[in-house]
Amino acid sequence: MFRNKKIPASDIDEQFDNDYDESGEYAANEKTNKKRFHIKLPFNLPFGKKDDEDDMLIEQGSTTLLDILSPSAIDLTGRDHIEVDGVCHAYLYVTGYGYSTVVGNGWLSSLVEAGEGVGLNFIIKRQPREKVLSKIAKTTMVNRSRMRDVGDTRQDYEELDSAISAGLYIKDNMNRNSEDFYYMHTIIEVTADDADTLEYRVSAVETLCVSIDMLAKRCDFKHEQGFLSSLPLLHLDPDIERKARRNALTTGVAASFPFASFELCDKKGIFLGKNMHNNSACMIDLFDRSKYSNGNIAWFGATGAGKTFGIQCAAMRLREQGKRIFIIAPSKGYEYRTACEAIGGEYVKWAPSSEDSYNIMEIRRKTLDADSEARGVSRNDSLLANHISKLTASFALLKRNLTDEDMNYLDTSLVECYRSFGITFNNDSLFDGECGYKEFPTLADWHGTLHGKEETRHLAIPLLRFVTGSAASMVRKSNIKRDAKYYVWNVSEAPDELREFVTFWSTQFCSDMAQESILTEDVLIIDESWILVGATSTPEIAGRVLELAKTIRGYNGILISASQDLADFLSLDDGRYGKGVINACRIKIIMQLEEIEAQLVKGILNLSDNEVTQITRSRRGEALLSIGNSRISLAIHSSAKEYAAISTAAADIAASLGHR
Repeated sequence: MFRNKKIPASDIDEQFDNDYDESGEYAANEKTNKKRFHIKLPFNLPFGKKDDEDDMLIEQGSTTLLDILSPSAIDLTGRDHIEVDGVCHAYLYVTGYGYSTVVGNGWLSSLVEAGEGVGLNFIIKRQPREKVLSKIAKTTMVNRSRMRDVGDTRQDYEELDSAISAGLYIKDNMNRNSEDFYYMHTIIEVTADDADTLEYRVSAVETLCVSIDMLAKRCDFKHEQGFLSSLPLLHLDPDIERKARRNALTTGVAASFPFASFELCDKKGIFLGKNMHNNSACMIDLFDRSKYSNGNIAWFGATGAGKTFGIQCAAMRLREQGKRIFIIAPSKGYEYRTACEAIGGEYVKWAPSSEDSYNIMEIRRKTLDADSEARGVSRNDSLLANHISKLTASFALLKRNLTDEDMNYLDTSLVECYRSFGITFNNDSLFDGECGYKEFPTLADWHGTLHGKEETRHLAIPLLRFVTGSAASMVRKSNIKRDAKYYVWNVSEAPDELREFVTFWSTQFCSDMAQESILTEDVLIIDESWILVGATSTPEIAGRVLELAKTIRGYNGILISASQDLADFLSLDDGRYGKGVINACRIKIIMQLEEIEAQLVKGILNLSDNEVTQITRSRRGEALLSIGNSRISLAIHSSAKEYAAISTAAADIAASLGHR
């Protein structure tokens, strides 16, 4: 069957003078163009021309189906493996006594999902019902007779008792439950490019079998027979067939169905990484509304677990699919810069030392109806009233414990400030017929309005640093592009006392753009979201983030909320807002956490003890992916280009610069 395997002379009926080369292959006689010979195969194949002796008739010089299927080179001299076309193959069989007596659903799944280079072959043969029942009855009768003469202290007493119980169990299920009797044979094929890797994988398979209460033995000196037995020809070597034979009933065979595995591979999804159970690709289509009630993601991980790396991988792949990306980075925002610039995005460093400026009093939306473009009809809801409510809510981050009287003063002062620029609650007042939008007031103008009245002068003090202080350059006329497709807002270098304030307005800039139209697919990523919903925030701000998480789906967008301080994330108002954001996220990704935070996640997601242990022992880049009640162990992977753009490790940066 194999072209370079030397064919015994007894199997060849030579009709002409034939020569063989050194490799054992048939060499053509140059004196004639056509020569014919017969090869006797160890079994009959369902193709080819047969003569009366069931021999294959092959015409020299022509390419046959056998030539195409056969390997070009094979080495059968090894004890531990054979080599086929440069690939090492080793074979193991599960012994007849090496199976568990009691098995559950998918009891072969561990072998099916053993990983790269491991394949599973098993053959099931149904036996005649009448013959099996008769044989079982006779065997059980003989064992009962032998048991009368065996004392209960002898070693074989329990063996006879087990044999009798097994016979009665099989007989009862075949008679009462109409189950059939089968012989099952399981062969494990292990392949590798070299002998050392092959030996490592074979040892791993043996260890895996022991862990699931199965016993597998190597086919030493019989790997050729194992190779032939694994071919889809329904032919088992008699010796392997005898050693690997195990009886099973219908329920046990049905439970061994090997094609049930934990896989998540959406057709239009982005690649997140590999399923650690079976090395399959994990791909999620976050915008598939028919499969996921929403595509929001709650992403948790301790510092150094690889959370930022995974977020950037997801963001870049979503951008490649045409999605518009907004990233808010309140901590170590510089880590996002290289990838942002490499993909042609807009990198905004919102800090007193930066040249980037954003006037938070600008109103750039044209309507509050996100579906107006699709429907062709728009309500005239006031954009100014909507924006004033955001300004008053954010002011609470600058001055705590505001009274109802203070809130009323703030609202009135804002109406007065905008009116001085000709802007009213009528949306048409926002626009200049020639230049588009009118000129908008700044925080300096609002400060002047508050400072001009005795009753509101104390409210002007928190705005003073935006007028004459170090933060004045941050809130002057905006110079940020509004037509980019990939935004990163680095607010990590803002003063600590302003961190919540600038993070809130960065989020508002991105959410306003995402809510302009439902025809665009947008992704809003808030890193370290505990700043907005945790102990340092206010109920007004946390409530707006929670509302965003619940409603962004209606604007054809998704929210990715990432945090490393889970205790702070759940601390405001007994975790009301943090738990609300988590519940609004259908998908959860949990990377390595400390034991205390892992217990918090356990209570929220109803994780098992094994899953909690997995979270606390995960390595860098590994995570538990939770979608409803489905859980997958995930290992995040990146391409070389992605890694070069994302990694901030000192060794990687030095290597890219050519330093040692």
